[in-house]
Amino acid sequence: MRGIKAAIARPTTVSISGGTTTLDKLALNLGGGTATVSGTAGSALNLNATLANVPASLANSFSPGLGAAGSISGTVKVSGAAANPTVGYDLKVAGAATSQTTGAGFGAMNIGSTGTFAAGKLTFQSTIGDGSGLALKGGGTVVTNAPVALDLNFAGPVPFSFLTRTLAAQGMALTGSADVNVQLRGPATSPVIGGSVRASGARLLIAQSGIAINDINLDVGIAAGVARINRLTGALSTGGSLTASGTVGTNAAQGFPADIAIKLSDGRYTDGRVVTANLGGDIAIKGPLVSAPVLSGTINLARTVISIPEKFPGALTAVDVKHKNAPKAVVAQQDAMRPPAKASGGSGALMLDVTVNAPNQIFVQGRGLDAELGGSLRLSGSSASPQAVGEFTLRRGRLSILGKRLNFTRGSVGFSGSLVPTINFAAETTAGDATVTIAISGEANNPKFAFSSVPALPEDEVLARLIFGRSMSNLSPLQIAQLADAAAQMAGIGGSTSLLSSLRATLGVDDIDIKTNEQGDTSVAVGKYLNDRTYLSIEAGDQPGSGKATIDLNVGRGVKLRGEATNAGEAKGGIFYEKEY
Repeated sequence: MRGIKAAIARPTTVSISGGTTTLDKLALNLGGGTATVSGTAGSALNLNATLANVPASLANSFSPGLGAAGSISGTVKVSGAAANPTVGYDLKVAGAATSQTTGAGFGAMNIGSTGTFAAGKLTFQSTIGDGSGLALKGGGTVVTNAPVALDLNFAGPVPFSFLTRTLAAQGMALTGSADVNVQLRGPATSPVIGGSVRASGARLLIAQSGIAINDINLDVGIAAGVARINRLTGALSTGGSLTASGTVGTNAAQGFPADIAIKLSDGRYTDGRVVTANLGGDIAIKGPLVSAPVLSGTINLARTVISIPEKFPGALTAVDVKHKNAPKAVVAQQDAMRPPAKASGGSGALMLDVTVNAPNQIFVQGRGLDAELGGSLRLSGSSASPQAVGEFTLRRGRLSILGKRLNFTRGSVGFSGSLVPTINFAAETTAGDATVTIAISGEANNPKFAFSSVPALPEDEVLARLIFGRSMSNLSPLQIAQLADAAAQMAGIGGSTSLLSSLRATLGVDDIDIKTNEQGDTSVAVGKYLNDRTYLSIEAGDQPGSGKATIDLNVGRGVKLRGEATNAGEAKGGIFYEKEY
């Protein structure tokens, strides 16, 4: 036998009489397992074999590349004419695997099978499980005479965990299982596949984008070489829903060609750092799923906020944490969270051709900046390494610095490859005899503020004239502290290191504000929330009668009651309505 070593395990009795050989418990060692054979062999066969832990890897000698693994135990009975015997068997394979099943993502399986082979036809029933939820049952017939023909039926749950390695390469993870009912009919070289695949409550995590699709419900019918999506729905973890329909070809040689339409409704996306968007749209997946299918279509953005961080930490150090002896579920999640290698054609990653439209409601907010923009961009590259190109331009906007409001004269948010946008804003105003320009530029997560003027002045002088209407040399110590606080806010310096922040923390109040009017008079206001609805503010100025106390009561839905009393003995009250747009 090619590559197989067999040895008689113990003494046995072999007798030959009249052309018939009789075996009495002939025991063979086969690669660490044993096969015990008893019965008679001649023109007619009547043999019984018992297998115990025979390595399935013995088959690799006959089929290089098969990669068979596992151990086989059970019984085999051979009877009938030697020229056309009947073989019956009852076998179990523990830890079964081949290179094909391993490559498809399945782990070691336990297989049980009973059947009969006679007249060139195998009839059998089998069970397939792996201890993690896979539990297929089925069988049928295989006609081994050329051409080999199949008539098979299998049904049962199949966990999505077998897709872990494939999806992890794209930064995704799928949990749950599908109820599969599959039939294979016709020649083995090109069988006709039919049946259904149904799933409910599955979950897809797209780690790099921070999106999870929960409660996935799937109903797929398979016929005539095509898997048709009758129903596919899911709910986004951040809000919104999606539905899909279409087809996927079952021909592996063609790479499982897909034509799937997806509709996203009332979706919400956040990158956890800078961008939060409400969106909807229609997209499609077309092409072979195993070799870079194309995701195309249009996404329409509703209210989208690009937040400029108010503060940056002084320093962060990466901590290398290793999880020893992690459970399989944790390892799978780590694989999904690990940044995937940049994809290229043939990797299976989605290639992108998506247009993102937003005629308005793109808001850029933070560090005194409040602007609305509109425009469009195009997403290209792959799902593993997306590229964004486009621009949103200013519709309206303003910059607030210590009570001063400046309207922007120009503004844009541009994408030139990275998903982190670059901002470019400018506002102009007059301050005394100077024309002041404030420019905000750079990446949205770390923009730079620049101050210039005509005639040219130092930046601190420009800021002093802009906010207080006077030269830096004429500012009071409190005004200088307030100016430094504004500069720190625009620079995004981390920590509570400014004078006003320290005062707020020491006094236990919610707000401290220093105000200067056009005449140069200065006042200090201190405010604190007494409860969730009541806010008390006390203000004292450097002029007689300028002190006052104000209390606001929020009664709900934008309606506030306000009462005010001054140290000159005046009192007044009113009802106010506020609404944010």
